[in-house]
Amino acid sequence: MAPARPSSGSVVTIGNFDGVHLGHQEIIRETIAQARAAGRRAVAFTFRPHPQAVLRPDRAPPLLLTYDEKREILLSLGLDEVVEQPFAAEFAATPPEAFFNDVLRGRLDARAIVVGYDFTFGRERSGHLQILEHLCIGAKASLTVVPPRRVDAEVVSSSVIRSNLGAGRVADAGRGMGRPFFYRGTVSLGDQRGRNMGFPTANFPLEAISGGKLVLPFGVYATRLTAGGFPSLPAVTNVGVRPTFAGDSQGAAPVLVETHILDGSHELYSQQVVVEFVERIRGERKFSSIAELQAQIAADIARARQILA
Repeated sequence: MAPARPSSGSVVTIGNFDGVHLGHQEIIRETIAQARAAGRRAVAFTFRPHPQAVLRPDRAPPLLLTYDEKREILLSLGLDEVVEQPFAAEFAATPPEAFFNDVLRGRLDARAIVVGYDFTFGRERSGHLQILEHLCIGAKASLTVVPPRRVDAEVVSSSVIRSNLGAGRVADAGRGMGRPFFYRGTVSLGDQRGRNMGFPTANFPLEAISGGKLVLPFGVYATRLTAGGFPSLPAVTNVGVRPTFAGDSQGAAPVLVETHILDGSHELYSQQVVVEFVERIRGERKFSSIAELQAQIAADIARARQILA
């Protein structure tokens, strides 16, 4: 059913939404439900870049999604609009009351606001939920605070997901996000080493992914690859610098995402692909010979088949 034609006003949620994890998704669902019931626009107000990249760049967290990926996923959930606020020092200095009056009420015509349980806003995060509630009462706007979402008794958060990914626990991270962590890139023509060994790969460099997205621990992962015209394909992927061949290149080796599709032959050069990480198999290491590497790749493929079955 098509959503009701919006009347005046909007229902607004505010946040970084990094990862658009299960907790964020509950907030978005509540925002959309209220907007549809009242015939209003469902709006997410977010920031670009991440506030910490401006306020404390040395402590800015790696992103779980690029900004474009985040926007696409938020819109795919059914929001009518995603507003990306350019985040700079001047905006960071906005007092909570000015943010509420000028942005939420003035720019967005917010008649209802939906936020998470740990929401803060305004200069130095001085606007806590009690202040927001007071401002909403004065403006005759409703406020809904969504409680935390838990998975296996643990509160889902971007920081927990980031910690899991940093330790290679991609399966745990995926449960918190409600989808596998992924990289999206355009396949480039490599040096054909994998093909010459009997294991052709689709490769793209991580440096081609803009926006400071998190780099997984180097190693081999059971994955799934999707590309235009192809269904989800079971695969095994190495993220790293190929230390067995490190002596063949000059300078620092680029970090590559190298994916071998387990079954069939697929021509993917110059195509954009998405590689979803299901489970880590092992760390990246240097092998003493090509034969030893080939034997390990065969074992990795067998393990990936078990995981993805």
